[in-house]
Amino acid sequence: MDCLIGMGRLGDAELLLRKLESTANHLGLFSEEYDVQWLESLGNFPQAFTHIGYINSVIKLLEAKGEVVRKDQDYKKLSFWEQLIPTKILLNDGEPKREVPSKKIASVLKNSMNVLRGAFFDTARSRVAYEKMKGSDAYEESIELSYSLKTMKLDDLLKREEKIAFWINLFNVMVIHAVIELNIRDSVKEVRNFFRRVCYQIGDMQFTLFEIEHGILRGNARPPHGLLKTFHKGDRRIHYSIEPIDPRIHFALVCASSSCPPIDVYTVENLDNELDISGRTFLNAGGVIIDRDSGILKISRIFKWYAKDFGETKEERIMFIAPYMYKEEDRLFMEKNAGDLKVEYQDYDWRLNRY
Repeated sequence: MDCLIGMGRLGDAELLLRKLESTANHLGLFSEEYDVQWLESLGNFPQAFTHIGYINSVIKLLEAKGEVVRKDQDYKKLSFWEQLIPTKILLNDGEPKREVPSKKIASVLKNSMNVLRGAFFDTARSRVAYEKMKGSDAYEESIELSYSLKTMKLDDLLKREEKIAFWINLFNVMVIHAVIELNIRDSVKEVRNFFRRVCYQIGDMQFTLFEIEHGILRGNARPPHGLLKTFHKGDRRIHYSIEPIDPRIHFALVCASSSCPPIDVYTVENLDNELDISGRTFLNAGGVIIDRDSGILKISRIFKWYAKDFGETKEERIMFIAPYMYKEEDRLFMEKNAGDLKVEYQDYDWRLNRY
């Protein structure tokens, strides 16, 4: 990192930093060594020298980026701890130049991002080249559109379908926007606490991806492994929580992943059908594996993380999944044996593209 910073290759240095951060544990602590093949921490733990090197390189990178910013625009000075400790990343930090109707802004943004994904699709490698989008006219137009969210009135969204479509579209836009802006190459896991840090300002309020998913779309339900609800009682944003939960949202919030449903924009008029399509796409693209001989059903880990969103019991969750299967024999097998099947959970695929 220090060499790259010295060469002025700050983007490459930041990408290396994100990869380095992914080797820390859930408390942000580093070990002495790391096995990149087995993804295991090795040696002494925690290791002070690793943390010292990390802190020094982060400070160098922040100072180098500060010099670049000072040359081009007014530099917003942050305290040492604000620089060192992961903070929110406000993606639409700019002045709106045009006003877009509240009910259309998310779909317009989503269309803009879809244009980007199509324009930068690498046919030779069958992948979306997110790393090449920054600086393009289409990307700059999307950024400018995101500033319009600051003039939006969330109270204009009256129907349940309007609210769900808006927040799903916005969530997926934010993910793609952040992937481009943060120079993410392979997975959002390259940026620690990605979903808790990335945010948009809407009106005079800010919403992170985490808050949109759990606070809004899941009706302010507790997140997996969380002790507290996302919004406390005095939080104004709780007013926009959507209840009851529609569990199909979990299939729709994957737009920067390789299992993204073939839906350009979620619409009020066709929302129910679009959510069904997202479910069928997600579950039939490797999301469900049936081993009839062993009586084992392998399903996505989202059914473990958000188990009660899909049903109170294992049988109810299997019965929820069954109608989405393309093959009738799979559906009938699951419905007939829902009470006897043993469930195993597959690792969630965080990659932006499959190779």
